[in-house]
Amino acid sequence: MASTSTTTTSPKTAVRPALVRLGLLGLAAIGIMGAALELAFERHWQSPVQLIPWAALALLGFALALLSLRDSPRTTTVVRAIALVVLLASAYGVFMHVSVNHAAGAADPAWDRLSPLTQWWYALTKSVGQAPPLAPGMLAQSALLLTVATLTSRHQANGD
Repeated sequence: MASTSTTTTSPKTAVRPALVRLGLLGLAAIGIMGAALELAFERHWQSPVQLIPWAALALLGFALALLSLRDSPRTTTVVRAIALVVLLASAYGVFMHVSVNHAAGAADPAWDRLSPLTQWWYALTKSVGQAPPLAPGMLAQSALLLTVATLTSRHQANGD
């Protein structure tokens, strides 16, 4: 026996995606501001490479504003493309931080006696060096939050 169902949306359930979207956008905004403050506190502008996260934050801010103001398939595409660029920048930042920490380990006379796996583990866990390897992850988190927020748009729900 086949059953047919009609989808009815009560005003209460229609509000949920909007609240979820608002919450995701709010979390992304907090992440963007937190990352900007952390970069400023660390004076993370001493070289051109250190400007990459600032550019990523500018892109995230633009994507946040765009997604807050517009709800269209084109906006979704732009935001997702920006999120991908920021995710790549974030991965590069983690790699650079771990690499800098690994290089700092060479100052320790016992460094060469450690296995390569142990050396890289120490660099990743900041047991050696000063660069926080997971700090660039704040960029990735905000990019992913914006991407998930695109899933709550009206045109996504309508299958456009």
